Parts: sequence; structure tokens; C-alpha cells
Amino acid sequence: MTKGGNMRRFVLFLSSLCFMIACNGNLSEQDDAVLPEDYAALESLYNALGGENWNNNTNWCSDKPLEEWYGVYTHLGRVVAIDLSNNNLVGTLPSGLASLTQLKSLNLAINRITGSIPESYSTMPNLTHLSLYNNSLSGEIPSSLNNLDGWRYNWGYAVLGNRYNRFNLYDCGITAPDFDLTLLSGERLRVDKGFYAANDYTLLFQWSQDKHEFINTLKPLYDKYNPFGLEVVSWCAEAPNVASLVKSYGVEWNVATVSEQMPLCQYSTTYYPVGVTPTVTMFDSQGKLVFSDVVESRGNIVSVVERLFADIINPDLYYSTDFSADGKVVKMQSAEEGAGIDVVLMGDGFSDRMIADGTYLYNMQQTANALFALEPMRSFSHLFNIYAVTVVSPNEVIASNATTALKCRFGEGTTVVGDNEKCVEYARKAVGDKSLDDVLIVVVVNSDRYAGTTYNYYPTEEGDFGSGAAIAYLPLVSDSRMFEGLVCHEAVGHGFAKLDDEYVLEGMGRMPVDEVTYREQREAFGWYKNTDVYSSVHFVKWKELLNDRRYTSAGLGVFEGASTYAYGVYRPTDQSVMNKNEGGFNAPSRESIYYRIHKLAYGKEWHYSVDVFKEYDYINFIGATACVVENGIDNQSITHLSAPVVCSEPLR
Repeated sequence: MTKGGNMRRFVLFLSSLCFMIACNGNLSEQDDAVLPEDYAALESLYNALGGENWNNNTNWCSDKPLEEWYGVYTHLGRVVAIDLSNNNLVGTLPSGLASLTQLKSLNLAINRITGSIPESYSTMPNLTHLSLYNNSLSGEIPSSLNNLDGWRYNWGYAVLGNRYNRFNLYDCGITAPDFDLTLLSGERLRVDKGFYAANDYTLLFQWSQDKHEFINTLKPLYDKYNPFGLEVVSWCAEAPNVASLVKSYGVEWNVATVSEQMPLCQYSTTYYPVGVTPTVTMFDSQGKLVFSDVVESRGNIVSVVERLFADIINPDLYYSTDFSADGKVVKMQSAEEGAGIDVVLMGDGFSDRMIADGTYLYNMQQTANALFALEPMRSFSHLFNIYAVTVVSPNEVIASNATTALKCRFGEGTTVVGDNEKCVEYARKAVGDKSLDDVLIVVVVNSDRYAGTTYNYYPTEEGDFGSGAAIAYLPLVSDSRMFEGLVCHEAVGHGFAKLDDEYVLEGMGRMPVDEVTYREQREAFGWYKNTDVYSSVHFVKWKELLNDRRYTSAGLGVFEGASTYAYGVYRPTDQSVMNKNEGGFNAPSRESIYYRIHKLAYGKEWHYSVDVFKEYDYINFIGATACVVENGIDNQSITHLSAPVVCSEPLR
């Protein structure tokens, strides 16, 4: 038998197997509850598709029980499956078939059916498996089919062999899947709406150990266009040499394996035909299908990607040629006493000429100044080591048509994403092999855009002073006062002190119970000292400050709404840097920053006294509010920054 014949038998076997599973194996129980509509629907199918000329039409349109009609399967008297694949069906699909309300599986593959899919098929409530591949169907696919699980989970299987069908799959409403994979590195990858939104195009690639050659086609595309917004997620069946095979290709995209005991379709239930590899599918940032090798030749992916990115890549961009300064470390400030608290500054989207003319170092100095704009950072700036690491990017703009060293991009809302591992590589040049738990990495993104995101990592060991590494991404906003607010909110608030957001996002109701549980785990590290899930003045975290008369005029209280939720979590003041970037840090936030500074500078044995803090705070903040107004942000409506991303593993 030919190779093609083997594949055909394999696909037919899988098709029949899926039908049996979909119907739970109950395909022959018969009783007297057969509805006239079922007979009429089957007769319409027989008449519309030339039943008298079928290869096998045994008992069709006879008085025999429906279970004895060739290819018809019943359960409790109702038709639940029809398998007439490769049976010389010729004609157009009858709309009357939709009256089979118990039909779960319909297999009409490998025939000569023409015309389009009737809109009425989207009303079949139990249809979970539809196979129409290798026919001559055409036209628009009803978008209402997307309301059926049977279509959402099997569209690829339904039209496999589309060299005969002429469907327009790209405009029928098919959207990108959400799923999880475990990468070869052991990390868990969540592919969802946010993942797609972070890239211009996401290519999903299913392959197998014996069919991996197509990597040679995809790798040049990835290498060329990944800096401009192309991402690849791929997986194959587990095998001993998968990791070495991937390494031999020099693949840098996301690679996962799936268990040999689990069919590949479990990891691609929405979008891939069972057992077929390799398979290539691509979606845009909105989750819209833009390429599928079900629709067209797999090799067409090359021209499609080149065409899509032709409008994105700008040949007039400035390109760096001198990377000799990349990785150089400048120690901008040394701690005057104590152990020295390390802050590493770096930038993304800065070219060689911006390094050479001093622009880069100037922006690093502006960032350092902003770190100490507000109390208590200002009073204790002498306890910090400030490093600037030079990062030379090929281009000097953050955009989908530009390449930057740290791969910074803007996601939904005010989200900023970057290559965290690359940031660590540069930070190591400054701080060496010491633990990163006490290191703050600040990435200045060369873009005049209001945004910012901090990535907070769990610490390697417990501590109650905001332990854990942090990477804060901050665009270089041209408004200097707004930039100060971004630095104080993201780098100092979220990154250094692990403070919580004190604002409420629209549509966010009560904090879920599971989120409260996560908070308790993180609070053990000294996180979130400026918010609380308890509202009682006798138990709230800042009760010691509430009971001090020196804070009566500071607006200190218990206000419901924080951590993006409207209910079930409380903040200390109506406004602060952790809300709308105005008014400075409130008293509990200042206490948290004060506490962490002293623990890092003088060691864990340093003893904290709340009375000593309040004495300092009264002199330097409460008694000097003018400095807060001067260095704060104007009272204006500002879009809330993205909540910090919590990474439940240490940064190493």
C-alpha cells in the first residue's frame, strides 16, 4: 500500500475512534422513541447526496430500525452519529439535517460534496464532532458555528485536506486558544489573551520526533522577525533526544513536550487535527487566525510572515554598529556606610550613538535622582550603591519594527514586558554572584509613553523586610515630574518595598478568597505593608500610627478599595504615590521603606523601634510637607499603572 493510503486509513481510523468516544460507546441501543424528524432528516441526506449511488446504502430509507441503516448509530432510539466517509456522496448538504437534535458526530469526509455549510448546522446543540475534509465545499463558513463546542474544538479536523475544500477560514471568527504547556526548562507557560497581545503574531507549531525538518523553515523566520514581534510556541511528543535535537537546531523559542500516553490533540484541542504533524497555525495580537496549513500549503508561512512584517519593518531605522561599550559598568554612587544597598540601572532602546554622546548616562542619572525624590528614600540615599550598566540596542526606539537588546514591548493598557533573564545577565556584571533577593533592577525604556510594570520575585529565604528581587520597567516619560512619579511608584514602591497598589480598577469587585490566601503567603516576606484585608482600627497593620496624634492631620485612616479591588481590602489614605502617583508615600508605606532600608544596610540583627521611626518621620515628612508637593505629581487624572507581576520563584 502507498504511503498516502496508509495515511488515509490512519485518518479514517482516528475519525471512527473519535466518533465512538464522542458517543460514549452507546451506539446501538434502540427503543420505540424514534422521532419522525430523525427519519425525515436522514431521508433528506439520502436524497440530497445521491444515496442510490453510494458505495454502501444498506437499509437506507427502508422500514428497518435506524441502527441497521449503514453508518447510522443510535442511542435510546435517537440518531447520535453518522459515518458515511469515503462513500461516494455527491451533492450539497441539506439544511434539514439540523433537525437531528441528538446528533453528536457527523463524518462525511472524503466524498464529493459541494456547496457550503448550511447555517442551520450551528443550531445542533449536541454536535461535538464534525468531519468534512476532502470534499469540494466552498464559500463562507457561518460564524455562528463558533458557538458550538464541536466546531471550536474540531475545526482543523473538519476541514483537513483543504486542497479540495475552498473555505474562507480566516474570516469566520476562529480565535486563538488558551492553554498551558510545560517547557523543556521545566517552566510552565500560559498561552492566553495576554500572551497573544504581547506579540504582533504568535505561531503555534506542533511537530514530532520523526518530523522535525520544518524547524529549518521556521528558524530563519523566527531569528529575523522575533525582534519585530513574532513569537513561536511549539511542542512534540516526549522522546529521549528531544532536548538535544532542539539544541542542534539552535532553537530559542518556547519548546514543550507532551506525554506519549496522551494524544497530541489534548494540547491542541481547539486547533489541530488528531495525529497530524507538523502543523503550523498563526494568530495576530487580537487572537485572529491569519495562517493555517489546514487552509493552505505549510510552506506558504514564509511568504505570509514576510508580507505581514513588510509593513512593520522600517528600513530607515538607525542601526547601531559599535557595540564595544555594551556591558560596561559605571558605579554612580557608593554607600557611605552600612552594607550597601544595590540598585542596578540599565536602559533599553538606546543605540551606540546615544551611548557615545552621553544621553544614556544622563538618563541613568535622572533615574537615580528620581529614586530619591521622596521620603524616606531621600534621607537615606547615602546607604545605596547605584550602578549603571551600558546596554547597546541595535535600534533606538521601542516599537514593533525595531530591535532592542532587552526586547521591551508594550502590552495591554500600561503593561511593559521585557527579557527578564537578559536583564539579570547585565545586572550580574555589576553585582557579581551575590543573591539577587536584595537587588533592585530598574530598566529605563526609551519611549515617551505613560506605562510601567514591575516583576516581583519570591525570595530564596524568608524575611519580613520586603525580601525578593525585582525588575521595574519604566518608559522615559518626557515630563520630568511624571517620570519621578513612575520611578517612585514602580521602582521604589513595588520593586524595592513590595508595596501594594492602592487604587481600584473598574469592574473589580470583592477580593477573591484565593487572592487573600496568596497575600498571606507574600506578607510573610514583608510584602503589602500598606494594605490590609482587615478594616478594624485595632488590627489593621498601621494601628500604631493611627493611634499617634502626630498623624491626625495626615489623612491617615482605613479606606476600602485597594490592590485593584473595590471591596474586601483597605488602604491607609485616600491618595498617595501608590494610587495616582501624587502626594508622596503615605505613613505605612514610608515605614515599610524605612524598615527595609535599615535591614539591608545594617543587617537582620538591626532592631526596629516604631517610636524612633515616628520621631524621624515627624521631622522629615509630616513637618516638611512642602517637599512632597514639590516633588509629587500634579493632581490630575492619570491612568492607573499595571499591577505588579508576581513570580513565585526566586530570580537567580
